Amino acid sequence: MPKSAKWVVFAMIIMLMVIQTGCACHKRAKLAQQARTDMIGMTKADLLSCAGVPVRSERLDNLEFLTYSAEGNTHGMFHRTRRYCEVTFTLKDGRVEKIAYNGNTGCFFNKDEQCAYVLGSCVKTE
Repeated sequence: MPKSAKWVVFAMIIMLMVIQTGCACHKRAKLAQQARTDMIGMTKADLLSCAGVPVRSERLDNLEFLTYSAEGNTHGMFHRTRRYCEVTFTLKDGRVEKIAYNGNTGCFFNKDEQCAYVLGSCVKTE
Protein backbone atom coordinates (compact mmCIF):
# COMPACT_ATOMS: atom_id res chain seq x y z
CA MET A 1 0.00 0.00 0.00
CA PRO A 2 1.44 3.43 -0.93
CA LYS A 3 2.38 5.75 1.91
CA SER A 4 -0.31 8.31 1.02
CA ALA A 5 -3.01 5.60 1.09
CA LYS A 6 -1.94 4.61 4.62
CA TRP A 7 -2.48 8.19 5.77
CA VAL A 8 -5.95 8.24 4.20
CA VAL A 9 -6.89 5.01 6.00
CA PHE A 10 -5.45 6.36 9.27
CA ALA A 11 -7.42 9.62 8.90
CA MET A 12 -10.63 7.71 8.19
CA ILE A 13 -10.18 5.55 11.29
CA ILE A 14 -9.63 8.67 13.44
CA MET A 15 -12.69 10.33 11.89
CA LEU A 16 -14.87 7.29 12.59
CA MET A 17 -13.70 7.21 16.21
CA VAL A 18 -14.59 10.90 16.67
CA ILE A 19 -18.03 10.41 15.08
CA GLN A 20 -18.74 7.35 17.21
CA THR A 21 -17.81 9.20 20.41
CA GLY A 22 -19.94 12.17 19.37
CA CYS A 23 -22.97 9.93 18.81
CA ALA A 24 -22.70 8.44 22.30
CA CYS A 25 -22.44 11.91 23.84
CA HIS A 26 -25.44 13.11 21.84
CA LYS A 27 -27.54 10.14 23.04
CA ARG A 28 -26.66 10.90 26.67
CA ALA A 29 -27.51 14.59 26.22
CA LYS A 30 -30.86 13.64 24.70
CA LEU A 31 -31.57 11.28 27.61
CA ALA A 32 -30.82 14.07 30.12
CA GLN A 33 -33.18 16.39 28.27
CA GLN A 34 -35.90 13.72 28.15
CA ALA A 35 -35.56 13.08 31.91
CA ARG A 36 -36.61 16.67 32.68
CA THR A 37 -40.12 15.82 31.52
CA ASP A 38 -40.40 12.03 31.87
CA MET A 39 -39.40 11.97 35.54
CA ILE A 40 -41.77 14.69 36.72
CA GLY A 41 -44.34 13.06 39.00
CA MET A 42 -42.14 10.03 39.75
CA THR A 43 -42.50 8.80 43.33
CA LYS A 44 -39.60 8.97 45.75
CA ALA A 45 -39.64 5.16 46.02
CA ASP A 46 -39.31 4.81 42.23
CA LEU A 47 -36.53 7.42 42.13
CA LEU A 48 -34.55 5.66 44.84
CA SER A 49 -35.13 2.35 43.08
CA CYS A 50 -33.69 3.50 39.74
CA ALA A 51 -31.09 6.12 40.79
CA GLY A 52 -30.00 4.68 44.12
CA VAL A 53 -29.14 6.52 47.32
CA PRO A 54 -28.38 10.24 46.87
CA VAL A 55 -25.07 11.74 47.96
CA ARG A 56 -26.95 14.53 49.80
CA SER A 57 -30.49 15.17 50.93
CA GLU A 58 -32.13 18.16 52.57
CA ARG A 59 -35.64 18.96 53.73
CA LEU A 60 -37.15 22.44 53.79
CA ASP A 61 -40.78 22.84 54.85
CA ASN A 62 -42.76 20.52 52.55
CA LEU A 63 -39.96 20.14 49.97
CA GLU A 64 -37.23 17.52 49.84
CA PHE A 65 -34.03 17.85 47.80
CA LEU A 66 -32.13 14.73 46.69
CA THR A 67 -28.76 15.31 45.01
CA TYR A 68 -26.83 12.78 42.93
CA SER A 69 -23.39 13.17 41.39
CA ALA A 70 -21.66 11.83 38.27
CA GLU A 71 -18.05 12.52 37.26
CA GLY A 72 -15.92 11.56 34.32
CA ASN A 73 -13.44 12.70 31.73
CA THR A 74 -14.16 13.51 28.13
CA HIS A 75 -11.24 12.63 25.90
CA GLY A 76 -10.83 14.88 22.92
CA MET A 77 -8.30 14.41 20.20
CA PHE A 78 -5.74 16.63 21.90
CA HIS A 79 -7.01 17.15 25.44
CA ARG A 80 -9.02 15.73 28.29
CA THR A 81 -11.82 17.64 30.03
CA ARG A 82 -13.17 16.87 33.48
CA ARG A 83 -16.96 16.59 33.32
CA TYR A 84 -19.23 16.42 36.34
CA CYS A 85 -22.91 16.81 37.01
CA GLU A 86 -24.92 17.26 40.14
CA VAL A 87 -28.54 16.31 39.58
CA THR A 88 -30.88 17.71 42.21
CA PHE A 89 -34.43 16.45 42.37
CA THR A 90 -36.97 18.63 44.16
CA LEU A 91 -39.76 16.51 45.62
CA LYS A 92 -43.07 17.79 46.92
CA ASP A 93 -45.45 15.39 48.67
CA GLY A 94 -43.11 12.51 47.79
CA ARG A 95 -43.08 13.15 44.02
CA VAL A 96 -40.50 14.72 41.69
CA GLU A 97 -41.53 18.28 40.94
CA LYS A 98 -38.35 19.68 39.38
CA ILE A 99 -34.92 18.50 38.18
CA ALA A 100 -31.86 20.77 38.13
CA TYR A 101 -28.42 20.09 36.60
CA ASN A 102 -25.28 21.85 37.81
CA GLY A 103 -21.61 21.57 36.91
CA ASN A 104 -19.45 21.12 33.83
CA THR A 105 -22.13 18.87 32.36
CA GLY A 106 -21.08 18.70 28.72
CA CYS A 107 -20.02 20.69 25.70
CA PHE A 108 -22.09 23.16 23.68
CA PHE A 109 -23.57 20.52 21.37
CA ASN A 110 -24.10 17.89 24.09
CA LYS A 111 -25.19 19.98 27.06
CA ASP A 112 -25.91 17.98 30.22
CA GLU A 113 -24.63 14.68 28.75
CA GLN A 114 -22.69 13.87 31.93
CA CYS A 115 -26.00 13.92 33.87
CA ALA A 116 -27.24 10.89 31.94
CA TYR A 117 -25.01 8.66 34.08
CA VAL A 118 -27.32 9.40 37.03
CA LEU A 119 -30.53 9.16 35.02
CA GLY A 120 -29.85 6.21 32.70
CA SER A 121 -31.76 3.62 34.72
CA CYS A 122 -34.70 5.95 35.32
CA VAL A 123 -35.63 6.97 31.77
CA LYS A 124 -36.90 4.62 29.10
CA THR A 125 -35.27 5.39 25.77
CA GLU A 126 -36.62 4.50 22.38
